[in-house]
Amino acid sequence: MITAKLMLKSHPRGFTLIELVMTMIIVSIVSIPLSLLIGAHIESVFLSERDVMAENLACHEMEKVNNMTYANIATASFSNYEGYAYDLTRTVTYVQGDGASVESLKKIQVEVKKAGETNVITRSVTYLAKNVAYGI
Repeated sequence: MITAKLMLKSHPRGFTLIELVMTMIIVSIVSIPLSLLIGAHIESVFLSERDVMAENLACHEMEKVNNMTYANIATASFSNYEGYAYDLTRTVTYVQGDGASVESLKKIQVEVKKAGETNVITRSVTYLAKNVAYGI
């Protein structure tokens, strides 16, 4: 009987207030950086999704340009391009010659922005030639 009383006194059944406070401090020290890391990861996922969508829309426009006749390729702007919340601008400039020249070279630049924003997400450039001989 005496040993049972000694065991109860030396091994309390609950936690002290100091132990609970220390546990809460340790958990908060670990959880704050972890929550910041998760928040940064979620933000990067959304930015990545935005960038991929802009790249795909720019590639789509470049494919459309490649399927147009040379004379019909001109500067144009599109709001909510193809039904997406992105604005696309196609800028066409003559690098060599002009519209009346026999030989000419056009620079086609496509810029994609989020609708209503001014920052360009992606920019693609290509050149198309009409009757230009290279390497001769």
